[in-house]
Amino acid sequence: MKYKLADQVQNAHPTAIRKIFMYACDHPEFLDLSIGEPSPETFPLKEIAEASRDMYENNGNVALAYGPYQGMDDCIEQIEKWLTERGFDLTNEAIEMLPGSGHGMDNMANTFCNEGDVILTEQFAYPGIQNAARMVGAKIVGVKMDETGIDIDDLDKKASENPKTKFLYLCPSFSNPTGITISDEKRRAIYKIAQKYDFMIYEDDPYSRLSFDGNFATEIKKMDTDGRVVYAASLSKIVSSGMRIGFFVCNKDLRPFLEMSQGNAGVQSVPVMLTVANYMKNNDIEKHCREVGQFYKKKAEWFVSCVEKYFPEGCHVIKPQGGIFAWVKVPESIDLDETWDELIKANVGVVPSFGFSSDPDTVKGSAFRVCYSTPSEEVIEEACQIMGGVLKEKLGN
Repeated sequence: MKYKLADQVQNAHPTAIRKIFMYACDHPEFLDLSIGEPSPETFPLKEIAEASRDMYENNGNVALAYGPYQGMDDCIEQIEKWLTERGFDLTNEAIEMLPGSGHGMDNMANTFCNEGDVILTEQFAYPGIQNAARMVGAKIVGVKMDETGIDIDDLDKKASENPKTKFLYLCPSFSNPTGITISDEKRRAIYKIAQKYDFMIYEDDPYSRLSFDGNFATEIKKMDTDGRVVYAASLSKIVSSGMRIGFFVCNKDLRPFLEMSQGNAGVQSVPVMLTVANYMKNNDIEKHCREVGQFYKKKAEWFVSCVEKYFPEGCHVIKPQGGIFAWVKVPESIDLDETWDELIKANVGVVPSFGFSSDPDTVKGSAFRVCYSTPSEEVIEEACQIMGGVLKEKLGN
C-alpha cells in the first residue's frame, strides 16, 4: 500500500552519522572515528553490578513496577545532591528524569514551538536538534561561530531578525561536534541576549564533567535569574551509554509542561534509575569523572599528535580540553563530499562538517568531527595515516 506519511517524516533524510554507522556495521575492518560514544573501558562495571544486585535484592518489587512520570525519588535525590555539591541553587528548580539528555530536545521543541517558530543554534551543532525542530515544523537558524564558539554579535543579529525565536540550543562545554568550550564571559553575554529578546536557552551538557585538567566553565543555568534556562545533562557519557539515563533541571513552574510534552517515549526505566541511585549513593561520582577525563585526555593527546605527524600543512585540530570530540579543520579548497566518500572507501570513518550544519546546502564548512574515545591508539594512528594520505593527495602534496 502507499503510506500517507506526515510531511515531517517524508522530508526526513538519514544523517551523515547514520550513513557511516550503517557502513561500519557491514565492514568489521572499518577504522571508525565517527560514532560519538564513551569507551566501555571507562564504565564502572563492578560498581554498577553491585548497585543493580542490591537494587533487586532490597527493592525488586518496586523496581519492576511502574514508576512516577518525573522519575524515582531516590534517583532524583541523588541528582539533587550531586548538583548542589557542584554549586547549583535548586531552590526554585525541579528535576525530571529523561532517557538521556538528547531526549530533552524533543521535549523543548514540543513545549515551546509552533509551526514556523525559530530555534537558534550554532552554525555547526548536534543534528538531533534539527530532527526535533522538523517534527514540530520549526525552523533552525544557524549563528556564526569561530574557534571560541558562538559569535555574540551574530547571535544578537539573528535574534533581532527572527522575532519568532523560541529558544537557543547550545552545547557549551566540550561541544558535540567541535569540542569547543565557551568562556564564562561569552556565556554571560549569551544570557543577556536571551533576556533582551525574551527567548529560552536549552543548555545541553552531557560532557562538561569530563574535563582533562579539572577546570570547569560556569553552567549557564547558574546565571539564570528568570527561569529561562533548561539545563539538560546525562549520565550516559559518564556511567553507561547503554543505560540511557539523563535529566533536566528547570523552573518549578515550567516542569509540568515539559513533562506533558514527553509523551510515552519519555518514561524512564525504573530499574535503571534505582541502579543509578544506588551507584551514586555508594560511590564518588566526581572521582569517577576525573578518572574518565584523564583517560580521554591521553586519547585526545595521542590523536592530536597523529594529526600533527601525518596531516598536510593547512590542516589543524581545535584542541579539546575535555569530552570525546575533536574538530579537524581542513583547507576550504578541499571538496568535502568527495573526500568523505574516499575516506569511507579507504575504511576510515569521520563525520564531515556539513553533517552538523544548520544549513548544509549553503554552509558546508571545511572540517571533520573525530571521536577519539573508543578506538585504540593503534586504530587512531592507522586512521590518521590513511586520512593524511588522502588529504595530501587532494592538496597535490
